[in-house]
Amino acid sequence: MLLAFANLIIGMAMGLIRMGWSFPVVPTAIHHGAIMVGGFLGTLILLEKVIPLKKKFLFAFPVINSLGLLMMDPEFYYMGISCLIAGAVGLLVVFIFYLKTQPKELSLWLMIAGACCQIGGHIMLVSKQFYPLAFPWWMGFLFLVIVGERVELSKFLPVTQKDKNALLLFSGFFLAGLFAPFHGTGKYLSAAGVISVALWLLRHDVISIAIKKEGLTRFSAYALLTGCIALIFTGVFLIAFPDLPFAYDAVVHTFFLGFVFSMIFAHGPIILPGVLGFSVKPYHPLLYVPLFTILCSLVLRILADITVLPYLTRLWSGWISVTSILMYFILLLSITIVKVRNAKTI
Repeated sequence: MLLAFANLIIGMAMGLIRMGWSFPVVPTAIHHGAIMVGGFLGTLILLEKVIPLKKKFLFAFPVINSLGLLMMDPEFYYMGISCLIAGAVGLLVVFIFYLKTQPKELSLWLMIAGACCQIGGHIMLVSKQFYPLAFPWWMGFLFLVIVGERVELSKFLPVTQKDKNALLLFSGFFLAGLFAPFHGTGKYLSAAGVISVALWLLRHDVISIAIKKEGLTRFSAYALLTGCIALIFTGVFLIAFPDLPFAYDAVVHTFFLGFVFSMIFAHGPIILPGVLGFSVKPYHPLLYVPLFTILCSLVLRILADITVLPYLTRLWSGWISVTSILMYFILLLSITIVKVRNAKTI
C-alpha cells in the first residue's frame, strides 16, 4: 500500500509539472501516465484481487508492479517499464486463478479482457515510445476492469441474459475501436461503446436503488452516478473534439479524473479497509467534499481545454485535482482508524 501511494504522490507531482508547475524533486514528468495508471492503479487493483485468494506468493506481483516507479529516472526506465509489464502479466495470472472456480462469470471475463489491455498498453509504450498510442489500451484496462467489478457487485440484481449479451456487445464496440485503429475511425466505435456501457450501468447497476438510501450507500451511489456521466462525456468528447488543441487532454482527464476516480471514491470505503485487514465500512459526510471538488477541477480543466486559457484555469485545476485526491484518502484513512478504535472500545 505504501508503494502504491508513493506512485500516486510522484505521479500527481509529474502531472503538475506537465501542466507548467515546477518541482525540483522529479527528474522527468513525461511518465506521469504510466506511473498513475500502471504504478498506482495497477498496484491497487492487484492488491484488491490478490488478498482474497490467500496465496502469499501472489503478493510478489503488486510489489514488482509498484517498482515501475523506477522509470521516472531515465537511467532505470527499462527496469521500471519491465516491472509494470511483469505486474500486468501478474494481474492476468491472478484473474486466471479466479477463472478456475468461476469459468462462466461474465464479470471475470470482462476483467480478463481489461488485464490484457493493460499488457497491450505497456508493450505499446515501450515499443513505440509514444503515450497517445498507449492511452487507449490503458483506458481499456480500467474501463473493462471497473465495469467487470460493477457487474460482479450487482450480480444479485434481476439482469437477464439478454441484458448481459448487450453489455458484451457494447464492450465489443470499445475493443473493436482499439484495433481500427483508435486514433482514426476506431475512436468512434470506442466512443459508442463507452456511451452505451455507461447508459447500461445507469439502467442495470444499483445506482437508482442506492441513491434513495442513507450514509455510505448514498455516497457511493452519487460517486457511481458521477462516474457514469463522466464516461458518457468521454465518449462525446471523443466524437466532438477532433480538432481542438487540447482535445486529447480533455478526453484523457474526463476519463481518468471523472470516471476512474469517481469509481475509486465509490469503492474506496469498501475496498481500503479490506486491503488493510479491517472489517469496518468508513463513512462521513465530509467525503462529499473531495468528490465535489474533483468534479469542479475537471469542469475547470475542460473549460480551459475548450477556450485554450491554460494560465487562467488549467494550471489551477491541477492543484484542485491533487488536493481532492489527497483529501479523499486522508479522510478515508482517518475515518477508518476512528471506526476501528471505536469497534475495539465497544
